[in-house]
Amino acid sequence: MEKLKKKYGLWTGIAMVVGIVVGSGVFVKAGGVLETAGGDLKFSLLAWFVGGAVMIVSAFCFAIFATKVSKFNGVVDYVESVSNKRVGYHLAWVMTTLYYPIVASIVALIAGSYLFSLLGLNYGIASYQNLIVAFVLITFFAILNYLAPRLSSRFQVSATIIKLVPILVIAFIGLLASFILESDVGITNAFTVLGTRADGSAYPLQFGEAVKKTSFAYEGWVCATAINAELKDSKKNLPRALVGGTIAILIFYLLYYLSLSALLRNSATIMAGANAPLEAFTKFMGSFGSKIFIAFIIVSCLGTVNGVAISCCRGMYTMSCRGLGPAPKQFAKLNPKCQTSFLSSLFGYFMMCLLLLVWYATLNGFGLFKYLGSMDEIICAIIYAIYITMYVYIMRNFKELNPFKRYVLPTLAILGSLFFTLCGSGLYQLIFDGSAESLKAFGVFLILLAITSLPSLFFYRKEARNTVEIISEEV
Repeated sequence: MEKLKKKYGLWTGIAMVVGIVVGSGVFVKAGGVLETAGGDLKFSLLAWFVGGAVMIVSAFCFAIFATKVSKFNGVVDYVESVSNKRVGYHLAWVMTTLYYPIVASIVALIAGSYLFSLLGLNYGIASYQNLIVAFVLITFFAILNYLAPRLSSRFQVSATIIKLVPILVIAFIGLLASFILESDVGITNAFTVLGTRADGSAYPLQFGEAVKKTSFAYEGWVCATAINAELKDSKKNLPRALVGGTIAILIFYLLYYLSLSALLRNSATIMAGANAPLEAFTKFMGSFGSKIFIAFIIVSCLGTVNGVAISCCRGMYTMSCRGLGPAPKQFAKLNPKCQTSFLSSLFGYFMMCLLLLVWYATLNGFGLFKYLGSMDEIICAIIYAIYITMYVYIMRNFKELNPFKRYVLPTLAILGSLFFTLCGSGLYQLIFDGSAESLKAFGVFLILLAITSLPSLFFYRKEARNTVEIISEEV
């Protein structure tokens, strides 16, 4: 039986939570969230708050499970414990073949587009040149996570610290611009911005779509549970990482977003779109400052790609640990030097490359692929729907908890997950906005989900035994 050593500490867990969530979403979704919020900063901030609140109460519930269940892959272990091995297996398959690869590939493309911008080259996110760069980035991090997992974890911690710099700088400028620069913009004028609205005729309120966008910007924290089996003292450190990390993210996001809108005003933020934070940096620090900011965003994106790659490359391994999936004994075999599975890493790498091609076809509007532009947000909504089973289980079975933890937190998490699911499926938009576009996108995504999930039906075994033993290692 293969033996897996615990090699990561608390800071790696926190870096996984903060480092994966704070990636590209907070930068590229700013204008889109404000636009779908009707150009009204109040509704936009509410959308960011709702998305963050759902993330936090969900993380609290996950933390409860983390103190009781510690096996191979947190979220899969939790769902398996509240349902059965078959449900846990299919969730692991979906996360390995779609969830992780979708996030890793789109962020790699975003990182590539920013890299071209830094070099002064006019290649957009949908160009084949950017496709090549994204492929190189995914290849690099897949190799890094296989051959040097500890180096990868150190990079994750470092990237987490670096990626917070642009957020904190914009927040700092927003707070002090009116005082230091004697400017008519800044946080002191935030109430003025809150009371104004961009051209309402051009930006109708679509609150469900706004929340749907924030769901991606807040997503990724659950990836930290993928290293549950490799995290030292995981029953203490994983809950700390989940709760502490998600609360910090919500505070960072709200302060950053309020400052950004106060600096640029609502209409300018919408017009700038993904370049809104770049314009804020350029406005107060010049072209050189904008270059520095782009460099920080690139590091931010790379940290997210690395963090998601860690989870993606362990996907098949976590299934094989349970004796499930194709050739479990082979996928569970660990390299004795780096304590990682070559076949699992190879499979994760293949799926990231495959979804990279899907994104390329989507961004270029090929056939039905043109409807998959929001698949990063849709997959998040589907995953949140599955989490509901965990929250119900807490209320039914964790009788030793106090009423707040047993009933209040799970109830809030259920309501938030249902709201995310309604927005992600397009039903909210259809009911309240009269738009069926998001529902069409959801339908096309279900086709992709069915295609990628079909192979999993042939590799489930009722009589499956664990193939891996977890042992501790003091480092």
